[in-house]
Amino acid sequence: MVAVDFGAASIRVCRVELSASGPPRLEVVHRYHHQPVPDASGHLRWDWARLVDEMLRGLAAAVERGPVASIGVDTWGVDYGLLDAHGELVAPPFSYRDQRTDGFREVVDRVGEQRLYATTGIQLLPINTLFQLAAHDRGELARARHLLLLPELLVHHFTGEVCAERTSAGTTALVDLATGDWSPELLAAIDVDPALLPPIAPAGTRVGDWRGIPVHLVGGHDTASAVVAMGAAPTPGAAFVSAGTWLLVGREQPQPDTSERARLANFTNEAGALGGIRFLKNLAGGWLVEGCRAAWGNPPIEDLFASAAAVDHDGPPMAHVVDVTDARFLHPADMLREVTDAAGLPYATPPADVVRCIVESLAAGTAAVLDHLGTDGAAGAVEAVHVFGGGGSALYRERLAARAGVPVVAGPVEATALGNALVQGIALGLYPDLAAARATLDPDPREQR
Repeated sequence: MVAVDFGAASIRVCRVELSASGPPRLEVVHRYHHQPVPDASGHLRWDWARLVDEMLRGLAAAVERGPVASIGVDTWGVDYGLLDAHGELVAPPFSYRDQRTDGFREVVDRVGEQRLYATTGIQLLPINTLFQLAAHDRGELARARHLLLLPELLVHHFTGEVCAERTSAGTTALVDLATGDWSPELLAAIDVDPALLPPIAPAGTRVGDWRGIPVHLVGGHDTASAVVAMGAAPTPGAAFVSAGTWLLVGREQPQPDTSERARLANFTNEAGALGGIRFLKNLAGGWLVEGCRAAWGNPPIEDLFASAAAVDHDGPPMAHVVDVTDARFLHPADMLREVTDAAGLPYATPPADVVRCIVESLAAGTAAVLDHLGTDGAAGAVEAVHVFGGGGSALYRERLAARAGVPVVAGPVEATALGNALVQGIALGLYPDLAAARATLDPDPREQR
């Protein structure tokens, strides 16, 4: 399988060899680091043409290495592209980090916060597609014929098909939980033509071919794909942390929770790639360290974590934990200034102490979410937490275990690409279901990087 995995800071194209009886073997054949770029008016957009070119380079490298049975695509959530009548992009997609949604509360107040949550079950964040579309240039919208979330925008590039996948659609705060379809009421509230939104299809659907290779929908939202590969046999008491640019902390459950308690805690109900709900909360993640790292001249990330691990964990940094759910960390002009100000630290604080403060803050924020999950009578106590993804450093896992008081299981670094590939395997009939696909996972999957 070829898993195309677009993260908000790095894209990867992976070959994943699957077997019905053995563990997956994953090879990253192409990697490209990126970030949003300002357009002529200063708004942040993705350098989409370059990202597509890098993806095609990765696909060429994957095909050169041997036969390919299927291709699947996942990306980060909430962002989208607009296609005109000729199937061309109206403009490069906006980045969710652009400040155009800072006035999102006006939409919330117009719709009603409780009504919005009861309809969609999605946490209130200014980055939600609902708020992005409300702020979108009306001229661009008038020229559009289709709106595609980013995973399906890439699928369209491969196949020419216009579609939506359930997990990527579910990040928008435009899908009605009761119907599983786009909400006409919410689209009317932001004056968006429902005809722009394509039909929603489940993961595993074959949507065309690229050079004779089948293209399947997978968990288009990267977190949905990552959770597929969270572990070989997660117990009912297991929670997860998908660690990358963001920390996504939650658990799998059969039904959504739109209770007032969940709303006030700002939890989100996102569709699972193969059914069920991922009940979770977003916390700032590796984005905090990456933002500060730029101010220090971009030293190697491994060196920063090594020096942070050496800081006395009983010393002063423990008094400077920050709230990693604070919107101030979404798109600051100077991340180091924002972190040090929030922590009450001097701007010139040594990098080791700042990184240690960030890690402790991430662990504390995660532990608080786990505590909320564990006190939910319907779901029961959290008995273990699976941490996977590139942002799950050993120091973070150690500090999380200390703060949460439950076992922390280290999952695969490339969990998203693995989950992407496992869904393709199910689509092709290699595995009968999710449990059988997960059963092939090693505790420490073999990843060639």
